[in-house]
Amino acid sequence: MKNRSNLLSEPISRKDFLLAALVASGSLVATPSLVAEIVGEKRELGQDDEITTDDLARAEKIAGIRFTDEQRQQILRDVNTMRREAVALRQKQMDYTVEPPTLFRPMESAPGRPLTQPRGGPVAAPLGGSIGQPQKPPAEEELHFKSLTELARLVQSRQISPVELTRMYLDRLQKYGDALLCVVTLTPELAMRQARKAEQEIISGNYKGVLHGIPCGIKDLFATRDYPTTWGAEPFKNQQFDYDAAVVEKLDQAGAVIVAKLSLGALAMGDVWFRGTTKNPWNPQQGSSGSSAGSASATAAGLVGFAIGTETLGSIISPSHRCRVTGLRPTYGRVSRYGAMAVSWTMDKIGPICRTAEDCYHVLRAIAGADPRDPSSVDRPVLDPRTLDTKRLRIGYLPVAQGEGTPQEKMENDPIVGIFRQMGYRISLVEMPELPDAVTNILGVEAAAAFDDFTLSPEIEKLKNSAWPQIYRANRFISGVDYLRAMRARTVLMREYAEKTKDFDVFLSPQRALGALTITNFTGHPQMFVPTPENDRGFSIIGRLYHEEQLVALAMAFQSETGSTRLHPDMSKIG
Repeated sequence: MKNRSNLLSEPISRKDFLLAALVASGSLVATPSLVAEIVGEKRELGQDDEITTDDLARAEKIAGIRFTDEQRQQILRDVNTMRREAVALRQKQMDYTVEPPTLFRPMESAPGRPLTQPRGGPVAAPLGGSIGQPQKPPAEEELHFKSLTELARLVQSRQISPVELTRMYLDRLQKYGDALLCVVTLTPELAMRQARKAEQEIISGNYKGVLHGIPCGIKDLFATRDYPTTWGAEPFKNQQFDYDAAVVEKLDQAGAVIVAKLSLGALAMGDVWFRGTTKNPWNPQQGSSGSSAGSASATAAGLVGFAIGTETLGSIISPSHRCRVTGLRPTYGRVSRYGAMAVSWTMDKIGPICRTAEDCYHVLRAIAGADPRDPSSVDRPVLDPRTLDTKRLRIGYLPVAQGEGTPQEKMENDPIVGIFRQMGYRISLVEMPELPDAVTNILGVEAAAAFDDFTLSPEIEKLKNSAWPQIYRANRFISGVDYLRAMRARTVLMREYAEKTKDFDVFLSPQRALGALTITNFTGHPQMFVPTPENDRGFSIIGRLYHEEQLVALAMAFQSETGSTRLHPDMSKIG
């Protein structure tokens, strides 16, 4: 980040920048122009800079409120004082990683109701141990598309070494990475070091578990000590941290091998980064969606054994849908956010993108857990879906709003519902609460706050083909009062969601689940996308807080029944 004392801006009139500096009574923000004039010219606010009652009257239009002349006069002195304090605070250097002290906690039940317990008796499994009988090594092209669990069997039985597997994936990343624009930085030195270590540990009998010796990729918003962390954005393409993110540490502890840092839409929006658009390997003429664009693309193309993505509002589910892979957005707080670029402190979630639901479980189990460096992270057991009796699950169905027919008709006509019913499951309709419009402002305000220094600096002009500059600037005009009111409405939303879904363990919804995806990202609930053999279809499973095993178990049952995980793109079309 640049020092705010170097801020530049287009010149505007004193009247205009004073007007822009106000959002509401008692809630003031300053524009880059205001800061530039005050700081760049190194002068104190003087009498000529004082806000007047006329300025307040004009600013009330922005806030959508109206005060009387007498009320404006009463607050005028305080408003000027607060404006000076806000400008002074902006001169204090504050590391990007500093978060507000207010924590978000998902709500497990409606007020007055006891916390729900898991159904079907799943248990937390240890990280190590055997994962099944060894298999004959397949041909190399087939090997690329094996699931994490299948690769682990081969590694554990020493039919394939971590070093051999790592070299294979590095070669494949070099072959297809540029064509798909899914790789920001290859990490061959780190990968080979981790692979050799894993190989020696396995030979000596110290097998750590399913991730041990398996090559993977991580979204390039996680800090890595020895490599750049570009956030997918031109202004940060040379950025490098001197520490590892918590998820990088967790992967290393599990024995995984990090072979690449994968692309993301600039500053975690969309699939366009500073080298271009990440492509969907199923259809190279199409972007892979975002913002975990590279994680989904690389997994679908067989360039990694699995990948790590993040989601604030669809960034795991959407590219998983586009690239036809299995993605899991865990409960908020499941995985430490330490060392990850912030979009929204109260919404960001970290999760796996894999080829199967079972793979997602193994990865989540390895990366989950409390971390004192992220106060929002929790220590809750990741239960084993393989021990769950899925027939005991209470399953709901949420139709999308588009299309003709009643909700009941949409449910009856959904082929996914038909498959589950043929498998012996009972399914009934579930209803969602309405999302208050202003709740969505929470994300914009928190993103604007996280990137405030960047927004007020000339560096933001280097960020091309992105909506973020407009979002950052616009959200400076939402007052602190309105932000907190939106957070209160979020509390009401969580209570209503808990009440409306209390009779269900999970519910199904077509494709990305659309409206439910938005609501559950604000409430903190987990969601899994499950691809189907039909192109561009698939469905979502949304579950209860901290009970990802229920989503995974139901997805595993579906994938076992349909064999949909065996499908993969034709890589001869890539190049």
